[in-house]
This record gives sequence, structure tokens and C-alpha cells, in this order.
Amino acid sequence: MKQDYSNRENILNCARKLFFEKGYDTVGVQEIVDTAGITKPTMYYYFKSKHGLLENMLEEGICDMLEQLRKVTAQEGEYANLLEQLVNCYFDVALEKQELFLLLISLFSSAKDNEAFCIAKPYIVEYLSIIKEFFEKHAQTHKILQGREDELATALTGMINMYMMISFEREKLGDRKLHASYKELICKMFSIKNISIG
Repeated sequence: MKQDYSNRENILNCARKLFFEKGYDTVGVQEIVDTAGITKPTMYYYFKSKHGLLENMLEEGICDMLEQLRKVTAQEGEYANLLEQLVNCYFDVALEKQELFLLLISLFSSAKDNEAFCIAKPYIVEYLSIIKEFFEKHAQTHKILQGREDELATALTGMINMYMMISFEREKLGDRKLHASYKELICKMFSIKNISIG
């Protein structure tokens, strides 16, 4: 049983790295099995297809990230404090699983009829839904948020995603000082005062 678990994890880890580095569409099953040091039948035993492999990878990795965000948005408290916690949590989960997170963003940027896009879309929609619920919850006490929940969720999510991609491109994903300045800027931009001005 231990061998089964390590084989499965090995396949997932190798495929995630390949998909992240080369793109889902350009990586074939043969390259995955060669990198993992296994045979095709072994991969198909665990995942049935490359499509199934990506589905499992996202299901297992992204669901945990979404759950962490849900815990923050479910809390009661002041908007400013919870916004800061939400932004911190978003950055933390993205950094904790940075390859998977950046892979998800890249998959969502692919052609709309693409297999990878179709697999990634529900997770992006769920991310947006969680953030939207945060703004909906606080719209009850801050009328300025009412009717703007969708745009605020999209803007907040997009901004954090863009910061993560820029940090990756500049090889600054480990720069805590840079992330702290990003977090501070985002919290300031989405403060009730600044939303009211906008």
C-alpha cells in the first residue's frame, strides 16, 4: 500500500512540475511516465488519462486552498481586519502551493474550448465565489459594497494573481518584504474609504 501511495504521489508531482514548466498541452503521457520512472500502464492504473491526472491534481491541491479561504470568509468581525486576513490567507495559500496555483492561472488563460480550461474553470469560479461572498457579507453593514460584489471579487482576485505572476517572473516569490508591501497596498485599495472614493 505504501508503494501505491508513493507511486501515485510521484506521478502527481512529476506531472505538476512538467505542466507548470512546459504547459499542459505540450506535455505528453510518455514524458510524464519517463520523468516519473514508471510505465504507461502504471500511470493509467492510477489516473486513466492525462485529463484524469490533471483533474485529480487540481481536486486534491486546490480544494485545500479553497477551504482555507472559506475559513477566513466565514469569520465574524470588522471588514478591515477580515480583509487583511483574507489577503494574507490568499497570498499564503498561493505561496504554499505556488506551482499549482500558477498552473491554475495559466490553465484558465488558455483557449475557452481547451480541455485544460474546462478542467480549471470550476476552481477559478469557486475562488471568485468565495471572495464575492466575503464582499456580500460585509455589504450588509457597508452599503458602498452593495451591487459591486462581483467587480470587487474579480478585482481583488485578479490583483493578487497578477502580483503572484509578477513575483514569479522576477524570481521574487520568496521575498517576504515585497509580499508585505503588496498585501498592504491591496488592503489600502480595498478599504471602505478608498472604495467610497472610487
